[in-house]
Amino acid sequence: SAIRNPQSAIRTPQSAIRNPQSAIRNSPMTQALYRRYRPQTFEDVVGQDHVSDTLRNALRTERVGHAYLFTGPRGTGKTSTARILAKAVNCQAEDIDARPDNVCPVCVAINEGRLLDLIEIDAASNTSVDDVRELRDRVAFAPSEATYKVYVIDEVHMLSTSAFNALLKTLEEPPSHVIFILATTEPHKIPATVTSRCQRFDFHRIGTREIATHLGELAQQESVAVSPEALGIIARSATGSMRDAVSLLDQITAYGHEQIDAELVRDVLGMVSGAAVNELVDAVAGGDGAEVLAKLHEIIGQGVELNQLVSQLIEHLRVLLLLNVGRDSSLVDLADAELEAMQAQARRLSATQILHAIRALNEAGQALRTPFAGYLPVELALLDAVGMGDVQAAPAAISSPRPTTPAPTPDRSRSQMATASPAPSAVNAEELNQTWEKISAAMRPHSAKLQAVMRSGNAVAMNNDELVVHYPYDFHREETEGSIDLVNKVASTVLGKPTRVRVVSGDYTPPPPSPGTAPTTRTQPEASAGSNPDSLLEAARELGAIVTPIDSTGHTDT
Repeated sequence: SAIRNPQSAIRTPQSAIRNPQSAIRNSPMTQALYRRYRPQTFEDVVGQDHVSDTLRNALRTERVGHAYLFTGPRGTGKTSTARILAKAVNCQAEDIDARPDNVCPVCVAINEGRLLDLIEIDAASNTSVDDVRELRDRVAFAPSEATYKVYVIDEVHMLSTSAFNALLKTLEEPPSHVIFILATTEPHKIPATVTSRCQRFDFHRIGTREIATHLGELAQQESVAVSPEALGIIARSATGSMRDAVSLLDQITAYGHEQIDAELVRDVLGMVSGAAVNELVDAVAGGDGAEVLAKLHEIIGQGVELNQLVSQLIEHLRVLLLLNVGRDSSLVDLADAELEAMQAQARRLSATQILHAIRALNEAGQALRTPFAGYLPVELALLDAVGMGDVQAAPAAISSPRPTTPAPTPDRSRSQMATASPAPSAVNAEELNQTWEKISAAMRPHSAKLQAVMRSGNAVAMNNDELVVHYPYDFHREETEGSIDLVNKVASTVLGKPTRVRVVSGDYTPPPPSPGTAPTTRTQPEASAGSNPDSLLEAARELGAIVTPIDSTGHTDT
């Protein structure tokens, strides 16, 4: 094999003597943990039993397919399983259930990366049709050592359309000695014509408990003491990716501490301490806006990244939501002492409050992606979570969205009564706020930061082409006024007519409506009977008249 592949000689002890530097580079002491403990058998693959069992049964029954498609999130074992399958179909062990045994010459050659019959291709670097044509031409050659020649194409969704078309025929009817294994994190980008020619296996995100258990086993083999709470934090940070989890453990153990606890993990990963997050959520539950801002800026003063803080707060609130709504401790993975504290905190908040806080923080996280966002999105989100952004928090002076129109007196003419504006109702106030919500939502593509500010306002009046919006705080008004031209443009687009937005704050009394116009967004009924009889009937009903239908004979229905 050294003659056929000179690179393999570097891995032999003799080459290590000739080239000491290569021995240092390839020493297990410097090899990453996720490479050192890469799964070598189907049993080693964590959290993908549905895939491992199916492939083992295919080997037993000699029903191995000619093409496989492995899909799923990163770090869930797609490429590792592909290598294991390549070893299993070529393993020389007599017992099929023992394959791959990692002892026979073929298994050893694959583990050492020197088997010529295992061809791994990175589709991200070989996307052109010429690369696939070269692959297609080589497929016809028989294996040099193994029984099957196995092609593993990673990130296959990166291939161009022409490359996929060139691969189709070979993928559908390859030579009997060839097996294709395609791996991707984005299966929706693969043409249906390719997917239909493969056996598809979906790799799932790995559970937090399974990751924590596996990390504990690795830490024990590395003679490193890691607390269960620290393992839980690492597992949750990996978000279902075993490779990410092992890499994080490798990063933390590099600090050289004999004991790894939760605080060390948070420091290394740049996370906020659990106590600080608890105190901040307690302040939100207490409804004290000043305390919330004080706790927030205390955390910011420690140099914590705002994105990381928002992520931790959302995860913390998610656990509270599960405990509040589900009321089942098995839904969360917490130690007994931590679980008791979280349950007590969950009882202080309603499910509606938690949902509202999660949505507000999620929007703040998106707003932080914009340049120069600063602290404002997080401050607004937390104040909104306290309840300061609710309609009920607005001053009492603006509880009525517009002045009421006096009831018509008996000596007024019918034409005056027909054109009179109806008294304001809760529906009108609701329509105003719904209109402002639509304008705020339409602002997101232009400025997520400004959209977060606008959510704190309430529409209080509409006169002609002017929409009046009230903010409970001056800095909200100032932020909106700074971009009033953009706000006017978006409002005009949403309402379909030129509209000017006027923002106010503090105590506010709506101005009287302009003569002959209605101060709400409702359309007034036409008073002319000659133009449309139905509009006259509608106007009469709105004025309180009782309309009795009359048939063609002149009799009423009653």
